[in-house]
Amino acid sequence: GSGSDQLLVVAIAICFCYGWIIFWTCSCDESTKAAPTAAAVKAPSTTQATGPKPSTFLLATVLTSPGDSTLRIVIRDTWMRLSSKGKDTVTVIFPMGTGGLGPEELERLAKEQTEHGDLALIDNLYEHYSNLTRKTLATMVYAHEHYDFRFLLKVDSDSFVRLGALLKSLRDVAHPRLYWGFLDGRAKPIRKGKWKESDWILCDRYLPYQLGGGYVLAYDLVEFLGRNSKLFTIYKNEDVAVGAWLAGVDVKYVHDPRFDTEFRSRGCSNQYLITHKKSPAEILQLYNNVASTQRLCEKEFQVRGSYVYDWSGPPSECCHRANSSHIP
Repeated sequence: GSGSDQLLVVAIAICFCYGWIIFWTCSCDESTKAAPTAAAVKAPSTTQATGPKPSTFLLATVLTSPGDSTLRIVIRDTWMRLSSKGKDTVTVIFPMGTGGLGPEELERLAKEQTEHGDLALIDNLYEHYSNLTRKTLATMVYAHEHYDFRFLLKVDSDSFVRLGALLKSLRDVAHPRLYWGFLDGRAKPIRKGKWKESDWILCDRYLPYQLGGGYVLAYDLVEFLGRNSKLFTIYKNEDVAVGAWLAGVDVKYVHDPRFDTEFRSRGCSNQYLITHKKSPAEILQLYNNVASTQRLCEKEFQVRGSYVYDWSGPPSECCHRANSSHIP
């Protein structure tokens, strides 16, 4: 009787001890797996998306360089204010490369980001005019990875955007594969200078493309560019490149003379949605015009003819300029 009771107590005690040993051993193993040492933890990349993506109808991407903080202030204080809609309707970001930047430059950008929160900092992208096409493509990749949106506006930093009017017009032309801007189909490849296209061998003309001062792409097209970014030939001219990359895709081309987005402005029309090649002082003046009078121009004028794209013939015959005043 009592001997067997003592053996039972000893057995229970031994099992209890082993149970605790196993429990603590397993607990320690799990905690080691869950909490690696500080040396093993890597800080997230500035280009790495974390958490749910912000959602917006229009994602406006303004291409500036890291040193353009003054220019970004001008843009924030002018045309970015021309829509009373919230960020779920329009979100504006400034993509830029941080490759090769020194500690002081990175610190300045970090301070600006803390203050405004609208910088899209892209690792391993080096800022240089010869890298503009890579930057545009990297912007598409960044947008696809970090945001949910229906449309993307790519716009240059020297363009003025009538943001409210653009949003209103976009709802009228909305299409799941929209490619909207000022279209050119007859341009001959540049063969001299810093924009020389040595790799252009497809044709004796550029394939139809929306001019680079500003254009709009639907989400599906941005997703296509983002997912296939490693496959594309990097041409010198970013707008030409986007047109070439999308040439075999079932896109909805929309040519709109209200996009004054060529290499020089055609003048001033109160119908313009975007007007290109503007200095900071001119951007401020245009903003004051719109804010005070609801009109873009103090006085309308035209210095270069516009055109309505002719789809009835070959692209080389698309774009005959006419100086009639009814074409913006």
